[in-house]
Amino acid sequence: MILDSAEQIIVRDGVAKLTARQIATDIGYTVGSIYMVFPSMADVVMHFNASTLDSIADRLAMVREQEQVVLEQCLEELAKAYLNYASRNFNRWHILFDYRPNEINKIEIDWFQQRIDALIIQFAIPLQKLAPHRPTAEITLAAKSLWASIHGIGVLFLVGKPIASPPEQLHESAVLLVRSFIHGWKHHFNDEHVELHLA
Repeated sequence: MILDSAEQIIVRDGVAKLTARQIATDIGYTVGSIYMVFPSMADVVMHFNASTLDSIADRLAMVREQEQVVLEQCLEELAKAYLNYASRNFNRWHILFDYRPNEINKIEIDWFQQRIDALIIQFAIPLQKLAPHRPTAEITLAAKSLWASIHGIGVLFLVGKPIASPPEQLHESAVLLVRSFIHGWKHHFNDEHVELHLA
């Protein structure tokens, strides 16, 4: 009930309006009873964000499983699906990395990182199939870099909208990014292969 109320407040009004008193009013609890379940409001937001990351990862997994034949197209669809989620669930998505609580400890950060890793692996799987002989650490780094770049497009287009651009350019930019990334990544491997033979 607490997280359901928190979700309604965040989606409707944004995280700035989220308070223990507001949650208590919504669900008929006392403020003290909320802190018996969650030690702080930061913990409430962390659990809410974990739910959001799980939702995104599940959505990306569905897209990835539908786009197994052409791996390049699969990555493009993953990028568009991520940005679609951001656009349609802006308040949920925006606080994932915009919210910076002081009270969160290392255990909670590690637990949260596991949710992020589950999201990143959706990009790592098709990248690994594109380059099956590359080390796992390299594939993971490439997936993180690609996802971070896609996320950056979302921030540029959706947060504050510093650049006046038509909505369709959100997807166009994502597709251009993915194609450029894959092209550069493949050439990087080819250059390494040539260097090994010349050595």
